[in-house]
Amino acid sequence: MNHCYLFIGPSGSGKTTLAANCFTPDQKIVSYTTRLKRNGEKDNVDYHFISNKAFEDMIQQGAFAEYDCYDHHYYGIAMSSIQEALKKGDCYDPITMSGFWNLRKKFDITVVPVLIDVSKETIHQRLKYRQASFDEINRRLDLFSEEQKQYPELEKIPDLIKINGEQPLKAMIQQLKANLL
Repeated sequence: MNHCYLFIGPSGSGKTTLAANCFTPDQKIVSYTTRLKRNGEKDNVDYHFISNKAFEDMIQQGAFAEYDCYDHHYYGIAMSSIQEALKKGDCYDPITMSGFWNLRKKFDITVVPVLIDVSKETIHQRLKYRQASFDEINRRLDLFSEEQKQYPELEKIPDLIKINGEQPLKAMIQQLKANLL
């Protein structure tokens, strides 16, 4: 059975970096977002960067397997994208907590949660290193605190892969690779 590994963790946890180091670029599900591109990101590679209007049109058309509003921006995975990716083999995507729950309802054990467990202090330092504004850091830390409330429920899932996000990237990669199904 092919699996879709869904990387869950706060902004700055390393989920995108970890996933990119453990999978090939063609295994990534390119999801949609209305947020602006960050430095180095490419349209149709990192995300499909679209307008609010285009995103809302896709919602009306029922195009999304899941979507969410996170930090004032829409994020979503098209149903066709995840279905095509799973036909080819294992795939992955960084995702919000609610996005994971929505996909789990639709795809059951085909989607495997990968939780990057990291401290609030580490997130704060990484966001500062990313040169996030004071307001953005505070917003993201508030979102992190809210998401942490869902960790106990997530930890009940037998196929959860929990990664220690405090360790160096090389150790995180080894931990993930040792736990892939």
